[in-house]
Amino acid sequence: MKTKYLLPNQYKRLGALMMPIGLLIWCFTQIGLFNSIMIIHWIKVMILTISFFSFLIGIYLVTFSKEKQEDEYISNIRLQSFQLSAFIQLLFFLLSFLYMFIFRTEPAGDGGLEIFLISSIFLFWLFYILHFNFILFRNKKKVYEE
Repeated sequence: MKTKYLLPNQYKRLGALMMPIGLLIWCFTQIGLFNSIMIIHWIKVMILTISFFSFLIGIYLVTFSKEKQEDEYISNIRLQSFQLSAFIQLLFFLLSFLYMFIFRTEPAGDGGLEIFLISSIFLFWLFYILHFNFILFRNKKKVYEE
């Protein structure tokens, strides 16, 4: 099977390291962990930007790295996981907007909208990674038991 857009397998480890570190630093900065330290505003913005993009790059590396044995079956699992993640994200948007319509609430300003959109991106890729790896783990376990 030809895999044009997948990275070599060793990038998965780098992504698995970058993803949680970037997310934790971004979250800690958002909740004000660095407010006690006198940090210039542009440095805080730079920390937020670098941590968020390291999180996104980490997700990219984990998601688009080849497995050790890449075949048609793995490609099929990738497709199913991608489709299910898209459905979950669509459902998230529909339920979120329905909730906002029924209870007449909306995200608080630009910051609330930013968190809402970032959470939808995070939900999509997190669900993709979890579903893909769960199906692989479950099937490897079945093969091992037989």
